Amino acid sequence: MEKKLADLNFSNRLYKTSPALFHSVKPTPLENPTLLHVNLKLLNELGLSSEITKNSSFLRFINGDLEFEGPFFGSSFYAGHQFGYFVPMLGDGRAIMIGEISTEKNFYELQLKGAGLTPFSRRGDGKAVVRSSIREYLASAHLKSLNIPSTEALTIHRGDDDVYREEVEKSAIVLRVAESFLRFGHFQYLATTNQKRELKKLVDFVIENYFPNFFQHQNQYVLFFQEITKRTAKLFARWQAVGFCHGVLNTDNMSILGLTLDYGPFGFIDNLNPDFICNHSDHDGRYSLGHQPGIGLWNLEQLALSLTSLIPTTDLDRTLNTYTTIFSVEYQNLLLAKCGLYKRNDNSESFLRETLLMLEITKLDYTNFFRALSQYETEDIYWKQFPYAHSCELDNWLTLYRSQLSLENLSESIRHERMLQVNPKFILRNYLAQLAIENHLLIEDLFKVLSDPFSNWPEFHHWSYPAPPELSNLSVSCSS
Repeated sequence: MEKKLADLNFSNRLYKTSPALFHSVKPTPLENPTLLHVNLKLLNELGLSSEITKNSSFLRFINGDLEFEGPFFGSSFYAGHQFGYFVPMLGDGRAIMIGEISTEKNFYELQLKGAGLTPFSRRGDGKAVVRSSIREYLASAHLKSLNIPSTEALTIHRGDDDVYREEVEKSAIVLRVAESFLRFGHFQYLATTNQKRELKKLVDFVIENYFPNFFQHQNQYVLFFQEITKRTAKLFARWQAVGFCHGVLNTDNMSILGLTLDYGPFGFIDNLNPDFICNHSDHDGRYSLGHQPGIGLWNLEQLALSLTSLIPTTDLDRTLNTYTTIFSVEYQNLLLAKCGLYKRNDNSESFLRETLLMLEITKLDYTNFFRALSQYETEDIYWKQFPYAHSCELDNWLTLYRSQLSLENLSESIRHERMLQVNPKFILRNYLAQLAIENHLLIEDLFKVLSDPFSNWPEFHHWSYPAPPELSNLSVSCSS
């Protein structure tokens, strides 16, 4: 049964369990708010009727200026390693938790991003600008459509407030949704402030509510950390497979549930380049594409240090040692599926190494290459489906590829069908986000395409191309 806005029952399970993590905050509504977009599919998943978006109270609600019974407006404490350096006190600098709502299947936390000052804003203003908000809104839906775990965004609206960054911009608020916004940094904060009892309560809460199969098991804490390690390794493998670079993988930007969290200066690669850096503030390339997998392990190691009061060091180390294998197996399986190969053999790993090396040398467009490969026919000598000139590296690789295909027993039509379901035609290239930033009328169409990137969408075929020269090399920063 669909709910109306007034029917929402807010719960605050995390706040009731760990009130010491939160500070009550009053949102600062935007002036003259204008709704830019609503994620109707997510709205439906939350059991809400699309009719509520037509009510003026809905816009006031997502703007944080209408009182309802139940919501707790609060921001949370956490610590974190930022670019490798530990900061003992961070927190939600521009995010304000409303609480959570329940559906028949699950609980979902609601969070306003950009709704004004919090105790953790430091020298910031607690606001978010339109450009970064549009990027997060589109990206979170896009990664979910790419089968990558992610937080989501229900709405985005803008206001007339001036926001001062590199230049004066306009403000926006995104209503974010997730099963949980808990970060590695929450556990680091409790551990480094020696709040062992509160840390145990928080871990028990997570196990009971998100990993119930482990709850009250004699080894529940070890199983808890094993699950986090597995989810993190698989998340990073999925990022690598689609060419997604997060940009700011500080421990406070790491989800305890293995979700993609905090869309700042992210970027998708055009061509395979391990040195690709999507954040122009990352001068040393700590969070480059090639460094991402190792950073995932490093961040888990910092989380492990926060759990030594609950888990023996030997168990933590043993679990951490599984990360590389889990990542490698997941990454290889994803790449093999992108190539339409489903039978591993003694040459599979060397073939994948040759594949990545070829893509790095030829600088072929990463997404378009695999999409074209999804329609490759072994009898087509000239590979007419592929729109790029051949090179000796590509021709040599095709010889290896045909050898691998000969070991499969699928028909070409079935292989094409499977590959088209894992190789997207569209990705959120920076210039596409920029188009939506400059023309808000494009948000609807871009959201539609990026939420279903494996379909052909012939009317939007031009959005599958690399950036035109005038929109290439767009720089992305942390400022939002």
